[in-house]
Amino acid sequence: MSKSGRDRAYDWGLRSYRNYRWFSSPERMRMRATVRRWIRLCPNGGRVLEVGGGTSALRPVVEREVAGVRYLSGDISPTNNTTLVLDALALPVTDASLDAVLALEVLEHLPQPGLMLLESARVLAPGGMLVVTTPFMFGVHDFRDYFRYTPLGFQVLADAAGLELREVVLRGGTFVSVVSLIRALIRNSILGDPADWRAKGTRKKVMWGLVTVLEMPWVPIMWLALGLDRMVDRSSKSPPGYFFLCRKPAQAP
Repeated sequence: MSKSGRDRAYDWGLRSYRNYRWFSSPERMRMRATVRRWIRLCPNGGRVLEVGGGTSALRPVVEREVAGVRYLSGDISPTNNTTLVLDALALPVTDASLDAVLALEVLEHLPQPGLMLLESARVLAPGGMLVVTTPFMFGVHDFRDYFRYTPLGFQVLADAAGLELREVVLRGGTFVSVVSLIRALIRNSILGDPADWRAKGTRKKVMWGLVTVLEMPWVPIMWLALGLDRMVDRSSKSPPGYFFLCRKPAQAP
């Protein structure tokens, strides 16, 4: 069934908003750059699963960097972008069948994050990689938002799953964290409790539109904050989040 003009306009608006969020945020731009660099380690024709990939925002990046990639996008609820409906704690994938698993802004939303890492280790082929991005100095942003991770805390989860933590990248530093928290205060004041953020209806769409407009002047401030972090807080202990690269050992110990 072909979409109505109203539905097409809504889809265009949603894509435009997501593109704005991706390309206006230094944190998300750093995420794109980091995932691009790490995913190049995946072999040509590799099998990649994105867990929690409802929007599949980085699929074009993966497909450009890995020739002939076999990309699967899985989420707990079906969307226009998902190829698998799955539970991150019980992946419907056979053992050692994937070359890479991506979990981008997913781990903090799982009540048992250790199980997700165990499942990732199970489905990865020897030498396969797990890419995790997760917030740290960042406000509650969903009705299921359970945890925050230091590198040491994530190391404990990785070790328990039999994965090797190879690299940790900061999403910014203290200045980016402060600006992000102020923006979150503005957003929460307008949208209310995160439990209601996904409510449907015209009023909620209008409120999200208002938030987007009010946040636009903060975009250059956020980039300025990133510049300050690069000058004085490159090894921050209060970053807005982390990117973690793990590997499954090529051979059993």
